[in-house]
Amino acid sequence: MKVSASDINSVQRKIRVDFEWNEVDANYTKTLQKLRKELKVDGFRPGKVPATVAKRLLGSRLNYDFTNDVIETTYKNILKENGFDSFIDLEINEADYKEGESFFYEMVLEIDPEVKLPNYKKGFQVPKTTYIVDEEDVNLYLEDIREHYAEVREVDEGARTGDFIICDMQETDKDGMPLIGRKVQDRMIKVGEGIFGEPGSAALIGAKAGDKVRINITSGEGEQVHYLINVKRVESHDLPELTDKFIRENFDKYDDLKALKEEVEKSITAEWENRSEKDFLTAIRDYFIKNATFEVPESRVKRFLDNIVEDIKAKNGNKEIDEQKLREQYRPMAEREIRWYLIQEAIDETETIEVDDEEIEKRIVEIASQYPEQNRDAVARYYRQTENRSRLESDLREQKIFDYLKQFVKIEKETLHTAEFRKRNM
Repeated sequence: MKVSASDINSVQRKIRVDFEWNEVDANYTKTLQKLRKELKVDGFRPGKVPATVAKRLLGSRLNYDFTNDVIETTYKNILKENGFDSFIDLEINEADYKEGESFFYEMVLEIDPEVKLPNYKKGFQVPKTTYIVDEEDVNLYLEDIREHYAEVREVDEGARTGDFIICDMQETDKDGMPLIGRKVQDRMIKVGEGIFGEPGSAALIGAKAGDKVRINITSGEGEQVHYLINVKRVESHDLPELTDKFIRENFDKYDDLKALKEEVEKSITAEWENRSEKDFLTAIRDYFIKNATFEVPESRVKRFLDNIVEDIKAKNGNKEIDEQKLREQYRPMAEREIRWYLIQEAIDETETIEVDDEEIEKRIVEIASQYPEQNRDAVARYYRQTENRSRLESDLREQKIFDYLKQFVKIEKETLHTAEFRKRNM
């Protein structure tokens, strides 16, 4: 037996296996005898059809079963013995033989590429935004509190400016065809406010439960986005005044509006700080995705897209969908996620970043402690399940990688007032 290997590209390797006939003769004889027993030919007892006649009658079936038998009984050991057992996909590319002389087959292995990381230890620049909270943020939050305590009345005569519409929003293309996976159910929108006050949303005025209206709004990037609105309910909200008395009656922790405002400001500031950190980590990730050079294995992309398609099918009651269009739509995201996964693997291998069982268990206990005491055991059991524990381990490892990479970041500081953020409609 002779094994030879050659690279097709950075993620594919061709393995050719050549046998002398005496190495596969037993497989051939076994296959022929098995098929002869099943062969029924007039004039011959079962299993007694002459070999020459059987070969002629069996033809392609004999070839197929024999070839499969050789491949199935040999390929695993061949790959292992020759150091090719680390692969993510395998395909038999070609197989053929000449009876009494030789047999060969070719395998194409798809492997993860060698990831060439940028020289990040020299330092790399990444932006980080500090958000400055203003009074309008607090006021908007207080408006949400008023909405929570509002007296709600159903409107039958048609929506007016300031009313609320509960609806399903289906994004469509410019011709009105629904975009798969771009539907938001039970969304509440306020007529005449923000993007729903634009001229393209005028059809919302007068809308009643059961109506279907089309609107066109402008995205944060300045693009026209089209929606079909399925109106489920129209409501009018009578909002309470946030007096000190109202605060004391509805909030145990606060004696007056001033105390509530101070707490709201702290909470909002913390939320923006969390956003800043999340955006910062995303920028680090983007730097590596952009600057690390390697080819993404197609089989990984296919599996990723398979999972997305199956998930969307399940959420849509297994209705028929345009799978090809869906795969095209999600492919950039799939490639991006896979690139980041392989980059993490490369960093992990270079820097030996590990997560041990004690760290995982500690994190499970932390998560469970955030729930009511009577539910903590159930939450802990959930995260100790194999799949969930593995996902948690992956998250912890990613955080460790980010913590390690932060030491090499040269932060480009920028400040953004949340008023400007709102103005940009981001």
